[in-house]
Amino acid sequence: MKVRTIKNWIILVLLTVYIVLYKLFIFENYMKYSEFISVSFLGVVLALSIIFLGYRKDKTTILGKNIFKVVIFYILLAFFIMYGMGIIVGFLKNAYSRSFISIFENTFSPILTILLVEFIRYIFISANKDKKAIITIFTVLLILFEIFTTVRAFDISDLAVTFNVTATVILPCIFKNILLSYLAYHVGYRIPIVYRLVMDIYLFVVPIVPSLGDYVNSMILISLPILIYISVCGIVDDAQNRAEPVFNKKRFTVWDIPVAIVLVTLVALISGFFPHYMIGIGSNSMKPVISKGDAVVLEKVNEKTKLKKGDIIAYNNGKLIIVHRIHKITGNEQRKTYIMKGDANNGTDPRPVSRNQIQGVVKLRIPYIAWPTVWLTELFNR
Repeated sequence: MKVRTIKNWIILVLLTVYIVLYKLFIFENYMKYSEFISVSFLGVVLALSIIFLGYRKDKTTILGKNIFKVVIFYILLAFFIMYGMGIIVGFLKNAYSRSFISIFENTFSPILTILLVEFIRYIFISANKDKKAIITIFTVLLILFEIFTTVRAFDISDLAVTFNVTATVILPCIFKNILLSYLAYHVGYRIPIVYRLVMDIYLFVVPIVPSLGDYVNSMILISLPILIYISVCGIVDDAQNRAEPVFNKKRFTVWDIPVAIVLVTLVALISGFFPHYMIGIGSNSMKPVISKGDAVVLEKVNEKTKLKKGDIIAYNNGKLIIVHRIHKITGNEQRKTYIMKGDANNGTDPRPVSRNQIQGVVKLRIPYIAWPTVWLTELFNR
């Protein structure tokens, strides 16, 4: 095995061990000092990376300048959209104190973490440009590092909460880190650092934030790196084909259209602002009609909605959103109750369901797409 390969694996193993230790030990026993411990660990990894892999100067190039313009354009566009929507839906006062001392205390550790991670990313990737599989593993570990050091404890038995965390934290983290590694591969550490300093730190500084809700914010944080990635790929292709990469605010590819449609559809389905929305299924109680890992699209109920025996509905039992079939309807028109049963269950649900517990009627099943949420729920449950 080559010496460089051994050095690469030492760094990868160190990251893996720390992620496991953080999840099983540090967070549980030393949460108060967890940020300091993480920053200290990253400092050690950065030093080892420089010793093992060396440091290559990050030079400013025409390609880098054009990509920087694209990144800044899309960041400004994202803020324009967020705060433009805020004019319609309203603003909230930032919960973080904006005194100089508070801003310093809130941002010092995150900024230091960003700088350390992005320097480590740049050194590792620049030393392994011929080893894309190693870069992929490294990026996955950075994703896991950020997720485990960002996501605090939550009720993993509550599928709705898990779906919320997945949509608002985990998926944005995944797409962001894929973009950052791609940028580090092509243009070095400067642009990833600028991107993260703006997008990860601005909430500690701004006086007001748009009242968009978690899901709309998450869709913006997911779509932003995707759109930047698509545009940057075009610029990189131009550079590799020796065409002059010229930044143009109207530069879009044919892929922008389906991506935009998918993103808007996702917002519509999971935001809860619209008549239909989507949830994931975490059990096999409705097999064979609906299976674990499927997602269902619900139509919200109102006073005019007529429910009948045999309808599959989602209801809130106080802890979970359960998707079962109406087995029997009891009571009168003014005070109906619903006896629910999973198709795969031997008996009915323990308690009758009232009308105000019902969240929606299942209108569509989409197989398999909720498996990431289910997998993450089971991962956190271990």
